[in-house]
Amino acid sequence: MQVGNEVALTGPEGRHAVSSMRLGVGEAIDLVDGCGLRLNGVVESVSGKDTVRVRVATVRIEPVATLAITVVQALPKGDHGELAVDLLTQVGVDVIVPWAAARSVTRWAPDRLEKSSGKWQGALIAAAKQSRRARWPVLGELATTSAVVELIYGSATCIVLDEAAVTSVLEVPIDDIGGTGNLVLIVGPEGGISDEERELFRAAGAVEARLGPGVLRSSAAGAVAVAVISAARNWGGPAMGGSST
Repeated sequence: MQVGNEVALTGPEGRHAVSSMRLGVGEAIDLVDGCGLRLNGVVESVSGKDTVRVRVATVRIEPVATLAITVVQALPKGDHGELAVDLLTQVGVDVIVPWAAARSVTRWAPDRLEKSSGKWQGALIAAAKQSRRARWPVLGELATTSAVVELIYGSATCIVLDEAAVTSVLEVPIDDIGGTGNLVLIVGPEGGISDEERELFRAAGAVEARLGPGVLRSSAAGAVAVAVISAARNWGGPAMGGSST
């Protein structure tokens, strides 16, 4: 894609731009592919209910964050799962892994696995657009505790959020390899992480840490932790503006 080219926005995205955003000729718009590509352009024409043609003004690939963050999110009850995904996406997490923890009240039945995962994916996409992200998080498959242990072994640093921990999340040293870091953050369910899970995670090298004196909901704890860590490691660039789709 080059500056000066035209891009046609059609289908559901074009319909959203026409009907919901009500974009008109001459208005600025950002187009992203979810993998880092961002096109900034101007609306050239609007036709029908779902077609917008955009003249490309700038093309850029947004850099990968210096600290890649994977959040293992235990399945929370009700629609709190979608809320967790929404918040995690907004604060810039790279990978979200749903986890069937021992004390999770919610269970994804095998025959409804695709539908349950689809709800999380829908929340992810909506939040990525709202937050103007050019790089969207990857939603992993539903993980067992054994799979989470494998993730810990493959990470440079793993933090398990624990309200009873003495160490703060900001006091945990995050190892860098070649100038970049790889952090796995584990968020337990409403009932907490079981003793067996805790021992397995410790044996794999995970470190327990707390956020603060209060106790946050499972749906919010991961996002707050990511925000606190990212403020120290990833943020500081210019804010993204304009419309996005």
